[in-house]
Amino acid sequence: MKSEVKISIIIPNLNSPIIDRTIQSILEQKTTYPFEIIVIGSDKYKKVKAFGDKVIHIETSRPQPPGINRNVGAESATGDIFLFIDSDCVASPLWVEKHLSIHLKKEELVIVGGGVTFPSKNYFTLTDNISSFHEFMTHIQNGEKKYLPSLNLSVSKEAWSIIGEFSDFSASEDIEFTMRALGNGISLFFEPEAAITHLPNRTKIKELLHHAFFHGNFTLKGNRDFWEKMDTPAIMRHWWLTLIFSPLLSAYVLFKMVFLEKLPIKYWHTLPVVYLLKITWCIGLVKQLKAQKG
Repeated sequence: MKSEVKISIIIPNLNSPIIDRTIQSILEQKTTYPFEIIVIGSDKYKKVKAFGDKVIHIETSRPQPPGINRNVGAESATGDIFLFIDSDCVASPLWVEKHLSIHLKKEELVIVGGGVTFPSKNYFTLTDNISSFHEFMTHIQNGEKKYLPSLNLSVSKEAWSIIGEFSDFSASEDIEFTMRALGNGISLFFEPEAAITHLPNRTKIKELLHHAFFHGNFTLKGNRDFWEKMDTPAIMRHWWLTLIFSPLLSAYVLFKMVFLEKLPIKYWHTLPVVYLLKITWCIGLVKQLKAQKG
């Protein structure tokens, strides 16, 4: 039965210096499922080329948002399941098996999101990861979610045909995609054991602040077309209220991380900077709200 299910592993790439590690981790998967690897984007370091015909490489003439590159990959994919991973991630040995086990177990159509792990070597990189993916760390219980990130995501070809493509948003395209799936009756399931290690190249506080501001500026919570779908609180629908209450909003996120999500104690030393990043995210949201008002 397993050999009858084919997987297309799709990787958007924008000159990642570690995409060779991403590809190698896929080639070393402990799985009996046949799969193809499709990389879409630019590869100035020639990391993809070194794998020859083990990888289908679709080069783009100019940089494109990752969602658009995923769409290009899906158009060329021949698999029954599309499995998405980012080019700064390394898959755990059972990554494919854990994703597919959920698809085969569920009777209904489902999108599966996997857990995110990260090394602790660089404090700022660790903090950036925790701030971005605290809801999807591997200690979090498996189960239904309201949205899932696309750096570790699988969707059947059948579900893809119902949902449609990723949007061309500058950010949060994965949130919009998975929420659109929910609206079409497709459930979202989080399986922490389908884990990847995320290795972004942000190592300085300035880079973290820019990243947090960018995502606040493009969050769907600030987009009036998504206020109802995202359950955006009334405070966060007005730029001046968001600005005034940003310290309290950020403190509430930390409360959730520690007391509801049970962030392991070994990561608590990152919380002061995470708090700063959440305030910076709120300032990015303020910019978005002010622009919409104008």
